[in-house]
Amino acid sequence: MKIFIPIKENSQRVPNKNFRELSGCPLYKHTLLKLKNFEVYVDTDSEHIIREIREDERLRNVNVFRRKRFLEGDKTSVCRLIQEWISDYDIQGVVCQLHVTSPFLKVETLERARKLIDTGYDSIVSANRIQARFWREETYGFCPVNHNPTRLQQTQDLPVYYEENSLFYLFKSENFVRTNMRIGENPFFYTCSFPENIDIDTEDDWEMATLMAVKSI
Repeated sequence: MKIFIPIKENSQRVPNKNFRELSGCPLYKHTLLKLKNFEVYVDTDSEHIIREIREDERLRNVNVFRRKRFLEGDKTSVCRLIQEWISDYDIQGVVCQLHVTSPFLKVETLERARKLIDTGYDSIVSANRIQARFWREETYGFCPVNHNPTRLQQTQDLPVYYEENSLFYLFKSENFVRTNMRIGENPFFYTCSFPENIDIDTEDDWEMATLMAVKSI
């Protein structure tokens, strides 16, 4: 399994996010250092990250490369980056795409998810499993999504919803080349619980992550 990780220097909602220290090292290294037994590819627009990875003896398994100029910017999708990477490096087999903004993701979770690909699923998606009453806001007000307010049900009897939490996506490179999608026709939604499912996207997420990092010491 090859691991693909896109890392931007700029962060829109949490300034300097990838360089903030968590448990004594920059956030982006917090994840990379756990992946020493994998072949890792980092796509980045940051010369600083490129230099630090290449100078760090602990990251010899990481292939870091400069993102192409025409792919820079906040509007370029991850799928477009994966497409370019697979083509440039002639990537074959199972791929795992993840982010460095999920510092509590366990290597054991990735290994278990990898094994599921061999059982018939064409993709594995990390997710939050949710059973709750949802409402949707419309121009005329609020309406129920998955329940009947006039007939109260226990939450455990409601339909199960799976929310992508962006911890990881596993898929076969040949399927991605064909569809340009990380999620295939027969996916498995792999549920992760707190704190492993923390994805740092806001300042509140960062505060939660720093709190959990302190508790784990």
